[in-house]
Amino acid sequence: MLNPLKITRISNTSNFSIADFNLLLDEGMVWDGEQGERFIENHDNALFVAFWEEKASGFLTAHRLQRFDKRKAKILIYEIGVHPNYRRRGIGKALIEEVKKWAKEVEADNVWVLTEKNNEAAMAMYKSAGGIEEAPGTIMWTYK
Repeated sequence: MLNPLKITRISNTSNFSIADFNLLLDEGMVWDGEQGERFIENHDNALFVAFWEEKASGFLTAHRLQRFDKRKAKILIYEIGVHPNYRRRGIGKALIEEVKKWAKEVEADNVWVLTEKNNEAAMAMYKSAGGIEEAPGTIMWTYK
């Protein structure tokens, strides 16, 4: 049986349907043509889209963060989403595997992601994909 899942790194907007992609985004969010093009043109950014039987079913965005020391670079998974109709099929885990391959290609030392402790679905997915939870108590500060 053929695998119905295919993951593609989007390098230009002719690779996928923006209308279908918008269905994967949180309510009220839509692809912005100018910002989207800027994102995918930057080689330190990655947009992976999962297709289940050729229908957009999930996505992952990531950023390569260059370091100045011997640790080279790190990859930050910024956002991952799977359409509710396609959850529990291994799509999130497959997206993480793709970003791990990209990390090797761009010589990054590791891949990391932040999530909230009470996001049980994300916590379970990250663990099932081989993630290792860092020391508890890490706090993120944001600035505007």
